Amino acid sequence: MKSNEPKDKPVTRRQLLASMGAAGALIAAGAGLPFEAHAAKVTVPAADNKSWLNVKDFGALGNGYDDDAPFIQSAIDAAAADKGGAVFFPSGKYYINRGLLMRNKVSLIGAGAENTFIKAGNADMFMLYSGSGINNYSVEGITLEGVGPSGATGDIVERGIYAVEGANITLRNCMFTGVANGIRLVRAQHVIISNCTFIKVFGSQSQAEGYGIVVEGGANHTIQGNHFKNVSKHCVHLTMGSVYSHVTGNVMEYSEDAAIMVSSKVTACSNHLIEGNIVAPYAVTDQEHSSTYGIRLKDACSYNTVVNNVISRAASAGIQLEAGENAGDDRPYGNSIAGNSIYGSVRGIAILNADANSVKNNDVRRTEYGILLDTVGEGSSSSTKRNIVTSNSIYQSSAAAVRVGSASCEANIVFGNAGHDNAEGLKDSGTNTATAGF
Repeated sequence: MKSNEPKDKPVTRRQLLASMGAAGALIAAGAGLPFEAHAAKVTVPAADNKSWLNVKDFGALGNGYDDDAPFIQSAIDAAAADKGGAVFFPSGKYYINRGLLMRNKVSLIGAGAENTFIKAGNADMFMLYSGSGINNYSVEGITLEGVGPSGATGDIVERGIYAVEGANITLRNCMFTGVANGIRLVRAQHVIISNCTFIKVFGSQSQAEGYGIVVEGGANHTIQGNHFKNVSKHCVHLTMGSVYSHVTGNVMEYSEDAAIMVSSKVTACSNHLIEGNIVAPYAVTDQEHSSTYGIRLKDACSYNTVVNNVISRAASAGIQLEAGENAGDDRPYGNSIAGNSIYGSVRGIAILNADANSVKNNDVRRTEYGILLDTVGEGSSSSTKRNIVTSNSIYQSSAAAVRVGSASCEANIVFGNAGHDNAEGLKDSGTNTATAGF
Protein backbone atom coordinates (compact mmCIF):
# COMPACT_ATOMS: atom_id res chain seq x y z
CA MET A 1 0.00 0.00 0.00
CA LYS A 2 1.29 3.44 -0.86
CA SER A 3 1.79 6.03 1.86
CA ASN A 4 1.29 9.74 1.59
CA GLU A 5 3.88 10.35 4.33
CA PRO A 6 7.37 11.48 3.28
CA LYS A 7 10.53 9.88 4.57
CA ASP A 8 11.98 11.33 7.77
CA LYS A 9 14.96 12.85 5.99
CA PRO A 10 15.28 14.33 2.51
CA VAL A 11 17.65 12.64 0.11
CA THR A 12 20.91 14.52 -0.17
CA ARG A 13 22.59 15.16 -3.49
CA ARG A 14 25.26 12.58 -2.56
CA GLN A 15 22.63 9.93 -1.79
CA LEU A 16 20.72 10.67 -4.98
CA LEU A 17 23.84 10.37 -7.10
CA ALA A 18 24.70 7.08 -5.40
CA SER A 19 21.20 5.75 -6.05
CA MET A 20 21.54 6.57 -9.75
CA GLY A 21 24.57 4.32 -10.17
CA ALA A 22 26.51 5.05 -13.35
CA ALA A 23 24.38 8.09 -14.08
CA GLY A 24 25.27 9.51 -10.69
CA ALA A 25 28.95 8.90 -11.31
CA LEU A 26 28.76 10.81 -14.57
CA ILE A 27 27.01 13.74 -12.92
CA ALA A 28 29.50 13.80 -10.06
CA ALA A 29 32.26 13.93 -12.66
CA GLY A 30 30.56 16.88 -14.36
CA ALA A 31 29.40 14.92 -17.41
CA GLY A 32 25.64 15.45 -17.03
CA LEU A 33 23.05 12.70 -17.24
CA PRO A 34 23.78 9.90 -19.75
CA PHE A 35 20.49 10.37 -21.59
CA GLU A 36 19.43 13.14 -23.90
CA ALA A 37 16.18 14.93 -24.60
CA HIS A 38 16.41 16.31 -28.10
CA ALA A 39 20.18 16.69 -28.16
CA ALA A 40 20.31 18.64 -24.90
CA LYS A 41 21.63 17.35 -21.58
CA VAL A 42 19.69 17.68 -18.37
CA THR A 43 21.42 20.20 -16.14
CA VAL A 44 21.75 19.25 -12.49
CA PRO A 45 21.92 22.04 -9.92
CA ALA A 46 25.32 22.05 -8.27
CA ALA A 47 24.37 23.30 -4.82
CA ASP A 48 24.99 20.57 -2.20
CA ASN A 49 23.21 22.51 0.52
CA LYS A 50 19.80 22.09 -1.11
CA SER A 51 17.51 19.09 -0.72
CA TRP A 52 17.38 16.46 -3.42
CA LEU A 53 14.07 14.65 -3.18
CA ASN A 54 13.08 11.56 -5.12
CA VAL A 55 9.32 11.42 -5.78
CA LYS A 56 9.38 7.66 -5.25
CA ASP A 57 10.54 8.19 -1.68
CA PHE A 58 7.28 10.07 -1.14
CA GLY A 59 5.13 7.24 -2.46
CA ALA A 60 4.92 7.91 -6.21
CA LEU A 61 5.07 4.75 -8.33
CA GLY A 62 5.33 6.02 -11.89
CA ASN A 63 3.49 2.94 -13.19
CA GLY A 64 1.14 4.84 -15.50
CA TYR A 65 -2.16 4.16 -13.73
CA ASP A 66 -1.99 4.77 -9.95
CA ASP A 67 -2.56 8.42 -9.01
CA ASP A 68 0.81 9.91 -8.11
CA ALA A 69 -0.37 13.54 -7.73
CA PRO A 70 -0.52 13.69 -3.88
CA PHE A 71 2.93 12.14 -3.51
CA ILE A 72 4.54 14.41 -6.09
CA GLN A 73 2.91 17.42 -4.45
CA SER A 74 4.32 16.32 -1.09
CA ALA A 75 7.81 16.23 -2.59
CA ILE A 76 7.40 19.69 -4.13
CA ASP A 77 6.11 21.12 -0.85
CA ALA A 78 8.95 19.51 1.12
CA ALA A 79 11.55 21.03 -1.23
CA ALA A 80 9.94 24.45 -0.86
CA ALA A 81 9.85 24.13 2.92
CA ASP A 82 13.62 23.59 2.84
CA LYS A 83 13.98 26.96 1.03
CA GLY A 84 14.25 25.31 -2.34
CA GLY A 85 15.67 22.19 -3.88
CA ALA A 86 15.39 19.62 -6.65
CA VAL A 87 12.61 17.07 -7.03
CA PHE A 88 13.81 14.15 -9.12
CA PHE A 89 11.56 11.91 -11.24
CA PRO A 90 13.16 8.59 -12.18
CA SER A 91 12.07 7.02 -15.46
CA GLY A 92 8.38 6.19 -15.52
CA LYS A 93 4.92 7.52 -16.27
CA TYR A 94 3.46 9.48 -13.39
CA TYR A 95 -0.32 9.55 -13.63
CA ILE A 96 -2.01 12.56 -11.97
CA ASN A 97 -5.71 13.08 -11.30
CA ARG A 98 -5.23 16.69 -10.21
CA GLY A 99 -2.84 19.45 -11.18
CA LEU A 100 0.46 20.07 -9.43
CA LEU A 101 1.20 23.41 -7.74
CA MET A 102 4.70 24.75 -8.24
CA ARG A 103 6.55 26.45 -5.40
CA ASN A 104 9.33 29.00 -5.08
CA LYS A 105 12.88 27.86 -5.82
CA VAL A 106 11.92 24.29 -6.71
CA SER A 107 13.37 22.42 -9.69
CA LEU A 108 11.54 19.47 -11.21
CA ILE A 109 14.08 17.25 -12.97
CA GLY A 110 13.17 14.17 -14.97
CA ALA A 111 15.32 11.42 -16.41
CA GLY A 112 14.95 12.96 -19.88
CA ALA A 113 11.82 13.80 -21.84
CA GLU A 114 11.75 10.37 -23.46
CA ASN A 115 12.00 8.61 -20.10
CA THR A 116 9.96 10.59 -17.57
CA PHE A 117 6.28 11.32 -18.26
CA ILE A 118 3.62 13.16 -16.30
CA LYS A 119 0.26 12.04 -17.66
CA ALA A 120 -3.01 13.93 -17.11
CA GLY A 121 -5.82 11.75 -15.80
CA ASN A 122 -8.65 14.22 -16.38
CA ALA A 123 -9.65 16.67 -19.07
CA ASP A 124 -9.18 20.45 -18.72
CA MET A 125 -6.42 20.17 -16.14
CA PHE A 126 -3.59 22.61 -15.46
CA MET A 127 -0.92 19.92 -15.20
CA LEU A 128 1.67 22.26 -13.63
CA TYR A 129 0.39 25.58 -12.26
CA SER A 130 1.96 28.56 -10.53
CA GLY A 131 0.19 31.68 -9.35
CA SER A 132 1.22 35.17 -8.35
CA GLY A 133 4.36 35.31 -6.24
CA ILE A 134 5.70 31.91 -7.31
CA ASN A 135 9.12 32.61 -8.81
CA ASN A 136 12.54 31.14 -9.48
CA TYR A 137 11.55 27.60 -10.41
CA SER A 138 12.40 25.27 -13.27
CA VAL A 139 11.12 22.19 -15.07
CA GLU A 140 13.51 20.06 -17.07
CA GLY A 141 13.69 16.71 -18.83
CA ILE A 142 10.00 15.77 -18.47
CA THR A 143 7.23 14.97 -20.95
CA LEU A 144 3.78 16.34 -20.14
CA GLU A 145 1.16 14.19 -21.84
CA GLY A 146 -2.39 15.50 -21.94
CA VAL A 147 -5.88 14.15 -22.48
CA GLY A 148 -6.46 16.48 -25.43
CA PRO A 149 -9.22 18.89 -26.40
CA SER A 150 -12.61 18.79 -24.72
CA GLY A 151 -14.16 21.71 -26.58
CA ALA A 152 -14.09 23.78 -23.38
CA THR A 153 -14.22 27.56 -23.61
CA GLY A 154 -13.03 30.21 -21.23
CA ASP A 155 -10.06 29.90 -18.92
CA ILE A 156 -10.58 26.36 -17.61
CA VAL A 157 -8.98 24.33 -20.35
CA GLU A 158 -6.13 21.86 -20.48
CA ARG A 159 -2.62 23.32 -20.26
CA GLY A 160 0.67 21.56 -19.75
CA ILE A 161 2.23 24.46 -17.82
CA TYR A 162 0.32 27.56 -16.73
CA ALA A 163 2.22 30.39 -15.03
CA VAL A 164 0.48 33.53 -13.81
CA GLU A 165 2.55 36.56 -12.80
CA GLY A 166 5.67 34.57 -12.00
CA ALA A 167 9.26 35.57 -12.71
CA ASN A 168 12.59 33.91 -13.43
CA ILE A 169 11.17 30.61 -14.63
CA THR A 170 13.07 28.11 -16.78
CA LEU A 171 11.34 25.40 -18.85
CA ARG A 172 13.93 23.34 -20.69
CA ASN A 173 14.30 20.05 -22.55
CA CYS A 174 10.64 19.13 -21.99
CA MET A 175 8.06 17.63 -24.34
CA PHE A 176 4.37 18.45 -24.62
CA THR A 177 2.30 15.87 -26.47
CA GLY A 178 -1.39 15.13 -26.91
CA VAL A 179 -2.28 18.32 -25.05
CA ALA A 180 -4.94 20.91 -25.82
CA ASN A 181 -2.40 23.63 -24.95
CA GLY A 182 1.29 23.49 -24.18
CA ILE A 183 2.43 26.53 -22.15
CA ARG A 184 0.57 29.71 -21.19
CA LEU A 185 2.28 32.67 -19.49
CA VAL A 186 0.11 35.47 -18.10
CA ARG A 187 1.80 38.72 -17.05
CA ALA A 188 4.97 36.81 -16.29
CA GLN A 189 8.53 38.15 -16.43
CA HIS A 190 11.83 36.63 -17.53
CA VAL A 191 10.73 33.15 -18.58
CA ILE A 192 13.05 30.94 -20.63
CA ILE A 193 11.49 28.20 -22.78
CA SER A 194 14.26 26.35 -24.59
CA ASN A 195 14.87 23.07 -26.41
CA CYS A 196 11.34 21.83 -25.81
CA THR A 197 9.22 19.79 -28.23
CA PHE A 198 5.53 20.42 -28.89
CA ILE A 199 4.02 17.60 -30.92
CA LYS A 200 0.36 16.91 -31.63
CA VAL A 201 -1.06 19.96 -29.85
CA PHE A 202 -4.69 19.34 -30.62
CA GLY A 203 -7.46 21.91 -30.82
CA SER A 204 -11.17 22.00 -31.51
CA GLN A 205 -13.59 24.67 -32.66
CA SER A 206 -12.98 26.34 -29.30
CA GLN A 207 -10.67 29.36 -29.50
CA ALA A 208 -9.20 28.32 -26.13
CA GLU A 209 -7.49 25.18 -27.44
CA GLY A 210 -4.71 24.26 -29.84
CA TYR A 211 -1.75 26.53 -28.93
CA GLY A 212 1.87 25.63 -28.39
CA ILE A 213 3.02 28.67 -26.37
CA VAL A 214 0.86 31.68 -25.47
CA VAL A 215 2.44 34.77 -23.91
CA GLU A 216 -0.24 37.10 -22.56
CA GLY A 217 1.24 40.39 -21.38
CA GLY A 218 4.48 40.39 -19.44
CA ALA A 219 8.00 40.96 -20.72
CA ASN A 220 11.51 39.75 -21.34
CA HIS A 221 10.93 36.14 -22.31
CA THR A 222 13.20 33.89 -24.34
CA ILE A 223 11.57 31.25 -26.58
CA GLN A 224 14.51 29.57 -28.24
CA GLY A 225 15.46 26.35 -29.99
CA ASN A 226 12.08 24.66 -29.63
CA HIS A 227 10.50 22.24 -32.10
CA PHE A 228 6.81 22.36 -32.97
CA LYS A 229 5.14 19.69 -35.08
CA ASN A 230 1.44 19.45 -35.92
CA VAL A 231 -0.06 22.31 -33.90
CA SER A 232 -3.73 23.12 -34.41
CA LYS A 233 -3.52 26.91 -34.06
CA HIS A 234 -0.39 29.00 -33.35
CA CYS A 235 2.94 27.54 -32.38
CA VAL A 236 3.81 30.80 -30.60
CA HIS A 237 1.28 33.56 -29.82
CA LEU A 238 2.41 36.87 -28.29
CA THR A 239 -0.60 38.93 -27.22
CA MET A 240 -2.21 41.36 -24.76
CA GLY A 241 0.59 43.93 -24.80
CA SER A 242 3.53 41.60 -24.27
CA VAL A 243 6.91 43.29 -24.85
CA TYR A 244 10.65 42.72 -25.19
CA SER A 245 10.76 39.00 -25.87
CA HIS A 246 12.97 36.93 -28.16
CA VAL A 247 11.52 34.19 -30.36
CA THR A 248 14.60 32.75 -31.99
CA GLY A 249 15.88 29.60 -33.63
CA ASN A 250 12.66 27.58 -33.41
CA VAL A 251 11.54 24.97 -35.97
CA MET A 252 7.84 24.85 -36.80
CA GLU A 253 6.53 21.98 -38.92
CA TYR A 254 2.88 22.55 -39.75
CA SER A 255 0.49 24.88 -38.02
CA GLU A 256 -3.13 25.18 -39.06
CA ASP A 257 -3.03 28.95 -38.46
CA ALA A 258 -0.05 31.31 -38.10
CA ALA A 259 3.13 29.62 -36.94
CA ILE A 260 4.07 32.83 -35.06
CA MET A 261 1.27 35.24 -34.21
CA VAL A 262 1.68 38.69 -32.62
CA SER A 263 -1.63 40.42 -31.92
CA SER A 264 -3.04 42.91 -29.47
CA LYS A 265 -5.62 45.64 -29.00
CA VAL A 266 -5.17 49.04 -27.33
CA THR A 267 -1.83 48.15 -25.68
CA ALA A 268 0.68 47.29 -28.36
CA CYS A 269 2.81 44.17 -28.51
CA SER A 270 6.16 45.81 -29.10
CA ASN A 271 9.92 45.44 -29.26
CA HIS A 272 9.90 41.70 -29.85
CA LEU A 273 12.71 40.06 -31.80
CA ILE A 274 11.55 37.24 -34.09
CA GLU A 275 14.73 35.86 -35.59
CA GLY A 276 16.11 32.80 -37.30
CA ASN A 277 12.99 30.63 -37.11
CA ILE A 278 12.17 27.96 -39.70
CA VAL A 279 8.56 27.41 -40.78
CA ALA A 280 8.22 24.35 -43.00
CA PRO A 281 5.76 21.63 -43.97
CA TYR A 282 6.36 18.28 -42.30
CA ALA A 283 5.87 16.40 -45.57
CA VAL A 284 7.99 17.33 -48.56
CA THR A 285 5.32 17.36 -51.26
CA ASP A 286 3.98 20.10 -53.45
CA GLN A 287 0.53 19.71 -51.89
CA GLU A 288 1.55 20.32 -48.28
CA HIS A 289 1.47 23.72 -46.58
CA SER A 290 3.50 24.66 -43.53
CA SER A 291 0.88 27.01 -42.08
CA THR A 292 -1.75 29.53 -43.11
CA TYR A 293 0.69 32.34 -42.29
CA GLY A 294 4.33 31.96 -41.40
CA ILE A 295 4.55 35.10 -39.22
CA ARG A 296 1.55 37.37 -38.69
CA LEU A 297 1.46 40.73 -36.91
CA LYS A 298 -2.12 41.86 -36.34
CA ASP A 299 -3.56 45.11 -34.96
CA ALA A 300 -1.50 46.95 -32.31
CA CYS A 301 2.03 45.71 -33.02
CA SER A 302 4.82 48.29 -32.96
CA TYR A 303 8.59 48.34 -33.33
CA ASN A 304 9.02 44.61 -33.65
CA THR A 305 11.91 43.13 -35.62
CA VAL A 306 11.30 40.13 -37.89
CA VAL A 307 14.66 39.10 -39.29
CA ASN A 308 16.39 36.16 -40.97
CA ASN A 309 13.49 33.73 -40.79
CA VAL A 310 12.96 30.99 -43.40
CA ILE A 311 9.32 30.35 -44.35
CA SER A 312 8.30 27.72 -46.89
CA ARG A 313 4.84 27.21 -48.40
CA ALA A 314 2.64 29.21 -46.07
CA ALA A 315 -0.80 28.99 -47.68
CA SER A 316 -1.82 32.67 -47.52
CA ALA A 317 1.31 34.71 -46.79
CA GLY A 318 4.81 34.14 -45.56
CA ILE A 319 4.77 37.32 -43.45
CA GLN A 320 1.68 39.49 -43.04
CA LEU A 321 1.14 42.77 -41.17
CA GLU A 322 -2.50 43.74 -40.98
CA ALA A 323 -5.31 45.59 -39.25
CA GLY A 324 -9.05 45.38 -39.74
CA GLU A 325 -11.29 47.92 -41.46
CA ASN A 326 -12.13 49.85 -38.28
CA ALA A 327 -8.86 49.35 -36.43
CA GLY A 328 -8.09 53.02 -35.88
CA ASP A 329 -4.72 53.27 -34.18
CA ASP A 330 -4.64 49.52 -33.53
CA ARG A 331 -2.46 48.81 -36.54
CA PRO A 332 1.09 47.54 -37.15
CA TYR A 333 3.45 50.51 -36.99
CA GLY A 334 7.20 50.90 -37.23
CA ASN A 335 8.08 47.22 -37.60
CA SER A 336 11.19 46.02 -39.41
CA ILE A 337 10.95 43.05 -41.80
CA ALA A 338 14.45 42.26 -43.02
CA GLY A 339 16.59 39.44 -44.36
CA ASN A 340 13.83 36.83 -44.45
CA SER A 341 13.60 34.04 -47.05
CA ILE A 342 10.09 33.15 -48.21
CA TYR A 343 9.15 30.46 -50.71
CA GLY A 344 5.95 29.20 -52.26
CA SER A 345 3.22 31.36 -50.69
CA VAL A 346 0.40 33.19 -52.49
CA ARG A 347 1.85 36.40 -51.05
CA GLY A 348 5.40 36.58 -49.86
CA ILE A 349 5.07 39.66 -47.63
CA ALA A 350 1.75 41.50 -47.24
CA ILE A 351 1.26 44.92 -45.61
CA LEU A 352 -2.46 45.63 -45.12
CA ASN A 353 -3.75 48.70 -43.24
CA ALA A 354 -0.33 49.17 -41.66
CA ASP A 355 1.92 52.24 -41.52
CA ALA A 356 5.61 53.19 -41.43
CA ASN A 357 6.99 49.67 -41.63
CA SER A 358 10.29 48.79 -43.29
CA VAL A 359 10.58 45.83 -45.70
CA LYS A 360 14.12 45.38 -46.93
CA ASN A 361 16.69 42.80 -48.02
CA ASN A 362 14.23 39.93 -48.13
CA ASP A 363 14.42 37.05 -50.62
CA VAL A 364 11.00 36.07 -51.97
CA ARG A 365 10.42 33.33 -54.56
CA ARG A 366 7.57 31.47 -56.28
CA THR A 367 4.60 33.60 -55.22
CA GLU A 368 1.66 35.35 -56.86
CA TYR A 369 2.69 38.70 -55.37
CA GLY A 370 6.17 38.95 -53.95
CA ILE A 371 5.37 41.98 -51.78
CA LEU A 372 1.85 43.39 -51.51
CA LEU A 373 0.81 46.75 -50.07
CA ASP A 374 -2.96 47.05 -49.91
CA THR A 375 -5.97 47.96 -47.79
CA VAL A 376 -8.80 46.05 -46.15
CA GLY A 377 -12.34 47.45 -46.18
CA GLU A 378 -13.67 50.85 -47.23
CA GLY A 379 -13.67 52.82 -43.96
CA SER A 380 -11.54 55.84 -43.07
CA SER A 381 -9.06 53.58 -41.30
CA SER A 382 -8.51 51.58 -44.47
CA SER A 383 -5.16 52.96 -45.54
CA THR A 384 -1.57 51.85 -45.86
CA LYS A 385 0.90 54.72 -45.55
CA ARG A 386 4.60 55.59 -45.43
CA ASN A 387 5.96 52.06 -45.68
CA ILE A 388 9.40 51.51 -47.22
CA VAL A 389 10.01 48.57 -49.56
CA THR A 390 13.61 48.47 -50.75
CA SER A 391 16.50 46.20 -51.71
CA ASN A 392 14.43 43.02 -51.84
CA SER A 393 15.18 40.14 -54.21
CA ILE A 394 11.99 38.79 -55.80
CA TYR A 395 11.77 35.90 -58.25
CA GLN A 396 9.01 34.03 -60.09
CA SER A 397 6.02 36.10 -59.04
CA SER A 398 3.14 35.13 -61.29
CA ALA A 399 1.27 38.48 -60.93
CA ALA A 400 3.82 41.10 -59.84
CA ALA A 401 6.99 41.33 -57.81
CA VAL A 402 5.64 44.37 -55.91
CA ARG A 403 2.00 45.40 -55.93
CA VAL A 404 0.61 48.64 -54.46
CA GLY A 405 -3.05 47.80 -54.51
CA SER A 406 -5.24 50.89 -54.10
CA ALA A 407 -5.38 54.68 -54.00
CA SER A 408 -5.67 54.44 -50.20
CA CYS A 409 -2.05 53.26 -50.18
CA GLU A 410 -0.41 56.67 -49.75
CA ALA A 411 3.15 57.96 -49.74
CA ASN A 412 4.80 54.56 -49.70
CA ILE A 413 8.39 54.25 -50.91
CA VAL A 414 9.24 51.44 -53.32
CA PHE A 415 12.64 51.40 -54.97
CA GLY A 416 15.83 49.39 -55.45
CA ASN A 417 14.16 45.96 -55.63
CA ALA A 418 15.41 43.39 -58.12
CA GLY A 419 14.77 39.90 -59.45
CA HIS A 420 13.91 37.79 -62.46
CA ASP A 421 11.05 35.83 -64.02
CA ASN A 422 8.31 38.02 -62.55
CA ALA A 423 5.18 38.73 -64.60
CA GLU A 424 5.64 42.41 -63.75
CA GLY A 425 8.11 44.32 -61.62
CA LEU A 426 6.03 47.04 -59.93
CA LYS A 427 2.28 47.30 -60.34
CA ASP A 428 1.31 50.59 -58.71
CA SER A 429 -2.25 51.78 -58.03
CA GLY A 430 -1.24 53.84 -55.02
CA THR A 431 -1.20 57.57 -54.34
CA ASN A 432 2.13 59.43 -54.38
CA THR A 433 4.25 56.29 -54.36
CA ALA A 434 7.94 57.25 -54.35
CA THR A 435 9.98 55.04 -56.65
CA ALA A 436 13.31 56.67 -55.93
CA GLY A 437 14.86 57.83 -52.69
CA PHE A 438 17.94 59.02 -50.91
